[in-house]
Amino acid sequence: MRIIVVGAGALGGLMGGRFALAGRDVTFLEIDDEIVKTINAKGLTIIERDGKENIVSSVRAVRNPEEIGHSPDLVLIAVKSYATEGAVNSALGIPSIEKACFLSVQNGLGNLDVISRYVDKSRILIGTTAQGATLEAPGRVRHGGSGPTYIGTPTSGEAEMVKRVLDVFNDAGMEAHYREDIEHLIWEKLLVNVGINAITALTGILNAGIATIPHAEAVSRKAVKEAIKVANALGITISQNFDDRVLEVARATGANRSSMGQDIDVGRPTEIGAINGAIVRLGKQLNIPTPVNWTLTELVKTIERTRSMNNE
Repeated sequence: MRIIVVGAGALGGLMGGRFALAGRDVTFLEIDDEIVKTINAKGLTIIERDGKENIVSSVRAVRNPEEIGHSPDLVLIAVKSYATEGAVNSALGIPSIEKACFLSVQNGLGNLDVISRYVDKSRILIGTTAQGATLEAPGRVRHGGSGPTYIGTPTSGEAEMVKRVLDVFNDAGMEAHYREDIEHLIWEKLLVNVGINAITALTGILNAGIATIPHAEAVSRKAVKEAIKVANALGITISQNFDDRVLEVARATGANRSSMGQDIDVGRPTEIGAINGAIVRLGKQLNIPTPVNWTLTELVKTIERTRSMNNE
């Protein structure tokens, strides 16, 4: 299977590198010149959880989709949610892309809607993953956490393609399963992010602080409770005590700095609009108040705007 990974950042780098180590043909489509140059000159480095470094030299990276020169079977979209449209448009410039399957393993809501504007839903797979990674430097990815990946289809899909994609993950040592209720799982992951990411980003705490600092826990529970009301109103059945589950995840990943926290730390844009911001937008449509999520969203956007103004 020929695979194009759009985005050679943390998660894209980890997955693409693992696929290549398992013998797959992998090319990265990436807009960052430093990442492209580093991967092509030195390969992609994956720092495993035990500290071992794997250098993946069989991959290449390009900025221009026309440079790929072959028809891919799978396009993995592994960019931040705000970059989804640009990523898909870039991928559509790959020669003979018409039959390729697109897989999104992104955070937040709305990615499927964006991809389906350009790609027929019969060729789209959506997933959620517990794999965790950090981009330490261009072409250098640290594997921070391991867990299953679940993949489903927005329509009946093509069973054979789903099986082939699952084989790609499992052959690469990344446990993957098909789930018919993939939308429910995506919502559950969204609620975890709602209860952890913005709070850690704004306060500078690690994930453990959500469960150990009473003030952070209180805000987390209220944000998640709002999101549960929105999900249930949309027909996504989430238990009323899912906020307890969020605290369990915070404890289990206690030493981690959330992805949004990492973005704030280095001055990158965040995915706040697809996480807490998505709850706010849906709440307005459903006439459900979401004051805590609104406040978290506006505060994160304030930090983003302030840094943007300082860099102008």
